[in-house]
Amino acid sequence: MLTVSRADVKRKLRLMTNEYDSEIDALIDEMLPALRYAIEPDYLATSDADLLATLNLGALEIVAGEMGATLYRELGAWTGFRIGWLQVSPPAPLNPADPTRLKAQGYARLKPFLKRDAQLLFVFREREEETP
Repeated sequence: MLTVSRADVKRKLRLMTNEYDSEIDALIDEMLPALRYAIEPDYLATSDADLLATLNLGALEIVAGEMGATLYRELGAWTGFRIGWLQVSPPAPLNPADPTRLKAQGYARLKPFLKRDAQLLFVFREREEETP
């Protein structure tokens, strides 16, 4: 059985306040059934504690990565500032849909345990360096 807790998501994203608790709970509620459905039932029913820990970690990374992407899309979250000659701008992530790269890491962790026909896809390619 997959389990992801709000406390674990907050720990993974280093969130210290309770401001996003309801959003985290909603993400867990909507994502865990889809993740459970995509994983082969034999793996979910195993008694191997290490395998269950791996599945739970993959699910946690995916949920935390989605919450990280939500925080990234929040209005004003990535604005810089300027004081005199000093200008500070946040770095642009390679992929705004997964700025923390946790989703890609979680999908990669769960990939060996997915059903053959599972449509749980997350494709990410880093930008190729242009050669002159």
